[in-house]
Amino acid sequence: MWDRLREWFRERKEKLDLFDETQVDRQDNPLYLLGQIVYFAWIAVVVSGILLMIWYEPTTHGAYNSILRIQHEVPLGWLIRGVHKYGADMLILAITLRIYRMYFLGEYKRPNELSWMILFGSLVLAMISGLTGYLLIWNQRAFWAAKVVLTVAVYLDELPLIGQTRFGSAIAFAFLGGPAEGQGTLTRFYAIHFGISALLLVAAEIYFYFTRRRRFVLSPTALVILALMLVVTSYVFPAEMGRRADPNRTPLPILSDWYFLALYQYVKYTPPLWAGLGPGLLIAYGMLVPFLDRSKGRRPSERPFFTVVGIMALTYFLVFTALIMFNIAVIGRDPHVVLLVTAATLGLGLVLEFRYRRRRKLAEAAAPAPAPRAAPARATVG
Repeated sequence: MWDRLREWFRERKEKLDLFDETQVDRQDNPLYLLGQIVYFAWIAVVVSGILLMIWYEPTTHGAYNSILRIQHEVPLGWLIRGVHKYGADMLILAITLRIYRMYFLGEYKRPNELSWMILFGSLVLAMISGLTGYLLIWNQRAFWAAKVVLTVAVYLDELPLIGQTRFGSAIAFAFLGGPAEGQGTLTRFYAIHFGISALLLVAAEIYFYFTRRRRFVLSPTALVILALMLVVTSYVFPAEMGRRADPNRTPLPILSDWYFLALYQYVKYTPPLWAGLGPGLLIAYGMLVPFLDRSKGRRPSERPFFTVVGIMALTYFLVFTALIMFNIAVIGRDPHVVLLVTAATLGLGLVLEFRYRRRRKLAEAAAPAPAPRAAPARATVG
């Protein structure tokens, strides 16, 4: 078994593609620039974050004031903070789009399973880094948004078939550093936020050093355009400050960054236990989909069930995000509608999958058998 695992890992490691660096011949297609955009945004986030560390004060009393000082007093502080904020948005957006590209084009299939798992795991880590970095402002919106997300973890205290575990409360306590948000929370979030980006970037650089692959295959023009996009966005839409965090005053509505909004609507619609289990099951599906999809083809039409699941996930993300932004939720009706739509969609996907496999078997049975090879002529002795 260990020999098979080593062979599996060796084959996938040789085909590993972190930032589309092996797709140089397809750079004319914008979809194959996404990996390079991920790497560019990552560098921008880490460099700007290191600069922000010079002036940032990671204490509950000084965090908000230090951000004010960076924004209004430090030379070009508004630009450094804007590049950090919008660079993180660019990073998560590029990772998300690249995931959908690989998913719908079947690029997670052999021998790209490891590349897919690293990419999907990087999205989870990027969102965790975004959440922890969001709290560092220590304003009202960030304080209460983090509180809501950590409350979801508490829902895992009682698991099906297992019973009371206190597992969720242990997770929340580990992140909070105590019974409630405070200095311990800020310290932990600061360390996690910096550690995820910095340590993973060091690991990526070590990988490139030993493989001797090119990090950037983007043209200088493309790099300048991406940099200008961050600068212009930072100038036109300065990174927000909001009000200083107040544990005694709950703002309504409580919202986080855009990539968590769909989760907030999902939590509104589901019982507490499933509010905690749902994100974990989604992550598990994303990590295991290369092994769940046993179809031979890569085109969406050759993988009906998985294509339907991908379309459903994208639709729910967009619809739930819009609903939470406009504060639309009819709790007595919507959860039942969502459940029925989900069941009907998955059923449709299974029907299409069975029909496709049946047509394929019939086509293979009707295909003429390959002609047998002629036996080689024997030489005769005259």
